[in-house]
Amino acid sequence: MKELYLAFYDAKTRQLHIDDIPGAEAIDTPYVSYHAPYLSLKSDYLIGRLDHKRTFGFLRQETGDIYIDGHGLGDAMHDDIVIVKDGGDPLVVEIVKRALTHVIGTVTIIEQSKVFENDQHGFTIVADVPADLAEGHVARLSVTAIAEGVIHAAFDSVIGHVNDPDIETLKIVYGYDWPRAFSKETMDGLANARVDLADALKTRRDLRSLMLVTIDGKDAKDLDDAISLSYENGKYQLGVHIADVSHYVKEGSPLDQDAYERATSVYLADRVIPMLPHLLSNDLCSLNAKTPKLALSCLMTLDDLGKVTDYEIVSSVIESKRRLTYDEVNRFLKEQKPLGNKALESMLLNMETLSSLLQDIRSKRGEIAFESVELGFKVDKDGRVLDVYERTTDVAEGLIESLMLIANETVARHMHDAGLPSLYRVHEKPDVEKLKHALSTIQKLGFPVSLKHLGGPKPLQKATSLSSGTPYVSIVHMLLLRAMQKAKYSHKDDIHFGLGALHYTHFTSPIRRYPDLMLHRLIHLFVLGESHDVLADMRHFEETLPDVAHHTSDQERKAIDMERDVDKLKSAEYMQTKLNQRYQGIITQMMPSGMFVRIDNGIEGFVALRTMNDYYRYDEMKLRYVGNRGKAYRLGDKVEIEVSNVDMMTRKIDFTMVGRVRKREKRS
Repeated sequence: MKELYLAFYDAKTRQLHIDDIPGAEAIDTPYVSYHAPYLSLKSDYLIGRLDHKRTFGFLRQETGDIYIDGHGLGDAMHDDIVIVKDGGDPLVVEIVKRALTHVIGTVTIIEQSKVFENDQHGFTIVADVPADLAEGHVARLSVTAIAEGVIHAAFDSVIGHVNDPDIETLKIVYGYDWPRAFSKETMDGLANARVDLADALKTRRDLRSLMLVTIDGKDAKDLDDAISLSYENGKYQLGVHIADVSHYVKEGSPLDQDAYERATSVYLADRVIPMLPHLLSNDLCSLNAKTPKLALSCLMTLDDLGKVTDYEIVSSVIESKRRLTYDEVNRFLKEQKPLGNKALESMLLNMETLSSLLQDIRSKRGEIAFESVELGFKVDKDGRVLDVYERTTDVAEGLIESLMLIANETVARHMHDAGLPSLYRVHEKPDVEKLKHALSTIQKLGFPVSLKHLGGPKPLQKATSLSSGTPYVSIVHMLLLRAMQKAKYSHKDDIHFGLGALHYTHFTSPIRRYPDLMLHRLIHLFVLGESHDVLADMRHFEETLPDVAHHTSDQERKAIDMERDVDKLKSAEYMQTKLNQRYQGIITQMMPSGMFVRIDNGIEGFVALRTMNDYYRYDEMKLRYVGNRGKAYRLGDKVEIEVSNVDMMTRKIDFTMVGRVRKREKRS
C-alpha cells in the first residue's frame, strides 16, 4: 500500500495508469479509487511532504501549501510524506514514509540507567545499550519506530564525547546521515592514479601555450576552472577550461559510487567535506599552476557586443601560468596595483570588459541580480569561532561568474540543439501568489513596483533596482528570493528564470558537483565521439538521468540545510561570548510575536515584543509595531539591540531592543 501512495507522490499526480502499478486492481484503500484503467486519489485527500513547525505545519503542495493545526498533525514529523484529509480542518490520516531514519543521542545517567537525549526530539528509547558507553558519549541511533511522539531506536555507533572540541558540528553532520569516509575500494583504486602526459597528448589538444590563469578565493584548494582570453580584430577568443574529472572517475567504479552518494562537496563553517578524495580534489584534478592538467575546454568566439558567434568543445591538456586570488584581481582592477606581467594585466582588463558586456546581455533578457547574506567564520584549529563577518563579492568574483555562465549556457545549448542526453540546471517561474505577496510587501516599504506581468522578470528587476543603495536592499532581495522556486537538476531542458536563460547547465565545477561530472561523461561519449555503441549509451543515460537529477537535487538541498545549521551553531557559539553587548542592526522580518534583527556582522536574533518597554501592536498593513506611547518600529529600521540570551540546544539568539539608531533614510 505504501508503494502505491509513494507512486502518486513521486509522479506528482492524482491519477496513475493501472499498468504502472502491477496488481493494483486488488488494492482496497479509503484514499484511492479505481476506475479502469486508472487509479485516482479521492478528491478530499492529498499527498505531500510535511513542513512541521512547533505547534502547526504545512503540507507542501505545488498548487499552494495546506495549513494544518497542531491537533491535526498526529505523530507526523518534519519532512514525513503524509496523506492529509482536506477540508475545513485538515488532518494527517496516514504517514506514508518517515523522514527520520537516524537521531543523535547523548548518554545521560538517570537513576543508574543510561538513556539517550536528543537535542530536537527529547529522549529516545534504545534497546540493548552497549555496556562500555559512558555518560557524555554521543551516539548515532537508527530509528526503528515512532509511536505517540516517542522515538524507538537501535544503537549504531559512537560519534564522540560531549567534551570533544568539534562534537556539535559532528552531531549535525551525522544527523544528516552524510557520508564521511570513502570506501576502502575507492582509496585502494587511487594508488595508481596519475597523468600519462605523453599518452594524453595523442588524443587531446595541446593548449599549454595559452596565457591561462585560475582566479579563486585565497583559501581554495580545489581549483575547477581556468580562463584564457585574447582580443583581436573586434573578436574575443574566450577559453573556459574545466578539470576533466571524468578521466579519473569511471562510471560504476567504487570512486564513482562514493561521489554519486555524496553528489556535492559541503562547505561548512569550520571544514569542507569533499565529494572526491583529496588526492583528486586538491591534487590530480585541481588546476594548480605550472602543472600540466587534463581538461575539457569550451573555446568560444564572441563579437564586440558579447554574443557567441562560434564555439568548440574539446578535450585538452592545459597548464595554468598563475594562480590568482580574487583579492589580487580586485586590487588590480580597482586600485591599479600591478601584477608584474603586462600580458596578464591586459588579459584581465579584456576580461572585465567582456564580463560587463555579458552582464548587460543577461540584464536585458531578464536576469534578476539577486543578493543574499552569507556568513563567513574565522575559526581556530579546534573549530572555535574567533570572528564572524558578512561575505562580500566584488568585481573579480562577478567577472569569473560571467565567464562561467556563458560557458554553461553554450554547453547547454549545444546539448539541447544536438538532441543529446544531458543534465540541465532549471529554475521555474515563481509561484504567482507568493510573488504577489512579496511585491505587495515591497510596495508597503514605499517602492512603486507593479503587480502586473507577474509571469516575467520586469517587476522583480524593478524592485531590486529601486532598492539598490537603500537600507532596504537586503530585505527586498530576501522577500523576492523566498517567493522563488528552488533551482534543480533535470534531464529535461527548461528555462532558468533567475538568469533569464533558455538553456542552462552546470559544466564548470566537476570536482565539487556530481551533475557537472556526469555532463563531462556525456560530452566525452556523445560530443567527442568516444562512445563505442551510441544507441545503447543513449538508452542507458535516458533511463538513468532522471534518477541522477532527482538524487543530486535532493543531496544539494540537504547540503545547503546542513551548511545553514552549522552556520546557526557557530553564530550561537560566537554570540554566547557577547552576552549583554550592544550592536547596531536592521529589522529584517516582522510577525505578531516579535521581529528579527540582523546585526552588522550578518547574524540574526529575535526581539520578542513581550520584552519591550511598552505594549506594542503589530500593524501588518504598514509593516510596523506601534506602542501605546506612540513610538513605532518599522521593517527596515536601523536599531540598537543588546544580546540577552543564547540557547545552544536550539541555536536561537535573543536580543532586547535598546532603541532606534536614527530615522529611516529616504528611498532613492
